[in-house]
Amino acid sequence: MLTAWALTLVSPGSAAAQSNLARARMLYNSGQFDEAIAAAASAGRSASAASSAALIIARARLERFRKVGDPEELAAARGELASLNPHNLAPQELIEWQIGIGAALFLENQPGSAAEVFTTVLPSARARLPQPQFDKLLEWWGAAMSQLADTATGEARKHSYEILGSDARLELERNPLSAPATYWTVVALRGAGDLDRAWAAAVAGWVRAGEQPDGRRLRADLDTFVTLTLIPERAQARTGQRLDAAVTVAEIGALNEEWRVLTARWGPRD
Repeated sequence: MLTAWALTLVSPGSAAAQSNLARARMLYNSGQFDEAIAAAASAGRSASAASSAALIIARARLERFRKVGDPEELAAARGELASLNPHNLAPQELIEWQIGIGAALFLENQPGSAAEVFTTVLPSARARLPQPQFDKLLEWWGAAMSQLADTATGEARKHSYEILGSDARLELERNPLSAPATYWTVVALRGAGDLDRAWAAAVAGWVRAGEQPDGRRLRADLDTFVTLTLIPERAQARTGQRLDAAVTVAEIGALNEEWRVLTARWGPRD
């Protein structure tokens, strides 16, 4: 009798809201952001789901802004995030709210503030988020840290990249298959001026990528960074000449060939 009475406390409207909320999360995670916003808006009509729905809508709007660059999407996302009371969110939602704030700050060209938010949320996110979502946070964090380092000069720039490299390395030691940690380790080593170690880390990352589900994307990112940034800088450091000097051009060609041979040797079999 008590059980039957308790069940009546869950109203049909509340159950429908939770169903729409679960659907909105699923749609968001699958990249269907328009549909996620629609489902979350339906869920948000129930007071019990309003905060959770607003969070999904805000994060979906951030993703739409990244796709089309409409400033109204960013402004709307900022408004949703700013109006949320974090005490109304579940523990994982609180993490997602902070990620949303960090992402919005980064997209508003505030890399320092974004990096601060991402850095502080990393430990709790590591414990609670599924690996794909945590990897996405690492991508945001690395991008913010790298952009922040690029705004500095001299020893301050080197120090900022050393912090990025140290934290990325710790994550890589925890999870050697982490694509974001692999990539940002290479970027950080190059930014700190350790070009030979950056090269070694890029080769190691390429090999480890292997047949991982996201290995192809990681290899493409590494290839772009190595060929467009690392090889020219490494060649110039070796020759001590301008990039357009004949000896440097020749060194760039030699390093490109070395990279091509290495990656082909460890590439997929025919």
